[in-house]
Amino acid sequence: MRAIVPIKQILDPTGFAVHRRLERIFINREDYIINPNDKNALEETLRLKDAHGVEVIALSLGEPRVDDALREALAMGADQAFLLTDEAFAEADAAAAALILAKAIEKIGDYDLILTGQRAMDTGASQIGPRLAEYLGLPQVLEVREVSGLSNGKLRAKRNWKGGYAEVEVGLPVLLSIAPQANEARYPHGARIMNAYREWEISTWGLADLGLAEEELSPLIGLRRKAFPPERTFGELITGAPGEAAKELAQLLREVGSWKLESGG
Repeated sequence: MRAIVPIKQILDPTGFAVHRRLERIFINREDYIINPNDKNALEETLRLKDAHGVEVIALSLGEPRVDDALREALAMGADQAFLLTDEAFAEADAAAAALILAKAIEKIGDYDLILTGQRAMDTGASQIGPRLAEYLGLPQVLEVREVSGLSNGKLRAKRNWKGGYAEVEVGLPVLLSIAPQANEARYPHGARIMNAYREWEISTWGLADLGLAEEELSPLIGLRRKAFPPERTFGELITGAPGEAAKELAQLLREVGSWKLESGG
């Protein structure tokens, strides 16, 4: 049984700051990490490997530096890794990225499961899983919290549903989008870290390898400008005895409510 996990490398959010007044982003430290939710997807896949012997393949689209993210995935326990990189991929939007990943998955072939992260931290989008499922013609289960069973060509998964959970059963092959709350990703094993850089190879595919043409990757959306929210304003601090503070708070809330009514807010 084979599972494929697309992972994305993103800029570490702890290394940059957003200056709202100047409407600029300052990068203080240019470090890159695996998108945390993709690590949840990888961890869930590795648990299937531990329990059922599933072969795990990590797949990533990006610049050559993404090689580091894939070697981290190998160090965590993945069996193979593929890097999709080409100058023609540089401007890929979500639709083009999903197409590139889908072509690579078809080229790898013979898969039973695809697990993706539910959300990308850098964009806040939740598109890759559903888009991949549509391109590949697969059933999809979103917001998965736990894979609760895998046998006889079927999978059971527990997913978020209306403030609670629902357990679904679906036939293979299937795509699962793993929720950020699903698990805590394991740390890479020390010996595997060394092997990932010294012994193991990462296959690299470009435009021609995937049988794509540049015109197929024309973005459907484009960046026009960056917009920043207004600077944060500090609220009013209420002090004093609890009873008096509560009265003052109630008065302030009444004033805010009255202002909203008068302004039509």
